[in-house]
Amino acid sequence: MSIIKITPRVPTIADVLVERDRRLSLGFSYDFGDARGIHQIGTTPADMTGWDEVTKVAQAMIATGASTATIEIITNTGPATITASEWMAILLAAGAHRQPIWQASFVLQDMSPIPSDYASDSHWA
Repeated sequence: MSIIKITPRVPTIADVLVERDRRLSLGFSYDFGDARGIHQIGTTPADMTGWDEVTKVAQAMIATGASTATIEIITNTGPATITASEWMAILLAAGAHRQPIWQASFVLQDMSPIPSDYASDSHWA
């Protein structure tokens, strides 16, 4: 009878990157602070392509003095009319939500070995 020894799989940087991308794609809640209420802002790769379009339009509006002109967007909650300045506030909120995820991924990637529970919220909070 032979005994088979099973070696536990050691997480890799690629595993951390997959978890980072999963977390970045979950989106975040944004409170407009008025009748529009709280919207879930999508952050999938396709959403981020749309973000680029809205950002360019908002920047052009601000550059031409039209910061209160409106833009129609669709969030995961539904449609919303926003101003160019409000889009900039959403970008700031996105940074506050997303930057800690990036930072946590860098910390995890630098660990040797990467913890087996790397996907645990405790490493990402």
